[in-house]
Amino acid sequence: MRSGVSAGFAALLCIASAGSNAALQPSDEAPVARRTDMTCRLNRDASKDCTTHEKLTILRPAGRAQLSRLDFDFLDNDRLEIRDAAVIQPDGRRVPLSSKQIDTRTAPNPEAGFHRKRQTSVAFPGLRVGSTITYTLVEHVAATPNATEFHERAVFGPMPVRLDAYRAAFSADRPIAWRGEQLDAFDVETSGQDHRLVVTLKAPRYFNLINEDGTMARRVPRIELTSSLDRQAHFGPFAARYNAILAAPLPAGAAGAVTAARGRPEPERVAALMKHISAHYRYMGDWRMSERGLVPFDLAQVEANGYGDCKDLAVLLAAMLNASGIDARPAFVFRGVDAGPLLVPGLAAPNHAIVRAVVNGETWWLDPTNNVYLPGIIPPDLQERWALVVERNGAVDEDRIAAQAPRVIFDGTYHASVRDDGSARVDLRVDKDGNLLWALMDGDYAQGATAVDRHLCNTWFKEPVDCRIDRPDTSAAGFGRYRIGAHGVDRRALDRTSSGYVYNGGAGWRDKWERLVNYRRNGDVGDLYLGDREESRAEVRLDGVRAEQPLAACSVRSPWFDLDVTPEPDAQGIAYRQRLVQKARWLTHDELTSDAFGRFLDDAQRCTNALRQTVSVASPA
Repeated sequence: MRSGVSAGFAALLCIASAGSNAALQPSDEAPVARRTDMTCRLNRDASKDCTTHEKLTILRPAGRAQLSRLDFDFLDNDRLEIRDAAVIQPDGRRVPLSSKQIDTRTAPNPEAGFHRKRQTSVAFPGLRVGSTITYTLVEHVAATPNATEFHERAVFGPMPVRLDAYRAAFSADRPIAWRGEQLDAFDVETSGQDHRLVVTLKAPRYFNLINEDGTMARRVPRIELTSSLDRQAHFGPFAARYNAILAAPLPAGAAGAVTAARGRPEPERVAALMKHISAHYRYMGDWRMSERGLVPFDLAQVEANGYGDCKDLAVLLAAMLNASGIDARPAFVFRGVDAGPLLVPGLAAPNHAIVRAVVNGETWWLDPTNNVYLPGIIPPDLQERWALVVERNGAVDEDRIAAQAPRVIFDGTYHASVRDDGSARVDLRVDKDGNLLWALMDGDYAQGATAVDRHLCNTWFKEPVDCRIDRPDTSAAGFGRYRIGAHGVDRRALDRTSSGYVYNGGAGWRDKWERLVNYRRNGDVGDLYLGDREESRAEVRLDGVRAEQPLAACSVRSPWFDLDVTPEPDAQGIAYRQRLVQKARWLTHDELTSDAFGRFLDDAQRCTNALRQTVSVASPA
């Protein structure tokens, strides 16, 4: 087992985890087979020395590209050496690599920062199906500065490599505690009064997921090793340093922002300070000083730099909030749509730093690395997870970030005056909130309002002409709903068919249900992330049309979604109210494949399909 990020994780690089697409690939399609034998010594100072023997065999042509070059990154205070690298051809010939085929240089900088990592690349010549590459990796990984405990973790997630053999042996001067989940495919044995631990794969294993959009394999084997299960032992030394930084006077720019915001109500005060940080400090990590580890720059240095990574900006925001009279503490979290349980409260568990603040008696979770901010909104990639909070007394407490409370994110009216040719004069009014408003604000920040307005026109009009968007600047959004007006002509308000016109109501809902039907039909295996619990509602009216059949009311209730279609009585043309409530953030594989969910989909499709109406045009004079 190798720690997935080795010493690089200790720098707290504040990266988000990516999900895995899902649908099982047959084992006989694996492009590469791998055999791994690793031995690691976990040293008293929390550094480690590992020797790993790897053999990778190309099974299919795609494996050639996968293995033609391998890259190994390491910090400048670590050591990495490649030994005995060779290609064994199908006829048994062993071709050692020359020194020209192993190159070490400065590693590329990440997108939002710079560091002093090194990178060793190995190029393997003459590869074909049946070739085996073999090498020995010898590493020394320095301890995270100020760390006193070790924490190693491995996650055996989906990948296009068949694992034929895996053995990882660990030894340490102190007892090794371990925690894991979904480990049926592995044996874990301890000996020597828990000073030695060996992880062994029982049988060859291939787990790769293909051809499924937007799902995640969350139940995968995971094991973590540590010298202590006490979070204070891991984070206590850092908590003391964080509190010392927080106790320092604010630099001039930050102090001026606090003075300007101090008289405002607490929610507005938070918004003002978040906007100050966004305007004056960009998110960029300076990880060249590997001795920093998890310790932020001091406040004056962050202000002098004009940038910082997550821990730098979190400490600055916490200090500013405290100075303004709002209780705020830094917190370590795992950022990503799925955090997983906290098996070991050690340094390898979090990948991000944020702020917990108490605002008008409520707990708010604030991420100053985001470009935009909405008061009281928890970013979706920070909800429903643990948080390790640095308290004033130096304790590191485990808290829980709840899911965002449900809210109405879309409340709109759509009025179309249909013409003889199927076009229509359209007027919309939409109130946005929650994640829809967040996305709008982020789009304005990244692309500009003109690009976002064009996107809105193309979303609400099938073929827009003279579309005009009326809305205030999103930089002032955040308190109350945000209203948008859209006005113009839609040349295809109705779909033309050989027999006349069709009003394609409920198209967005129909796409949603069809995607879930396809999941069941295709035998997919991942869990589906939906986003926040939320409600959307709209009032729709089309004048100048006559439906072939009266629109029927329908309601569907389930643990996952509620939906309602309510026709307006005595309406001329087509007029109805629609409402969709999303009640879950995730749909698990078991839920998606259950009979109950199948019945819900049948009902939801039946209700939604009723909104697709054959109509005749009867424009008023």
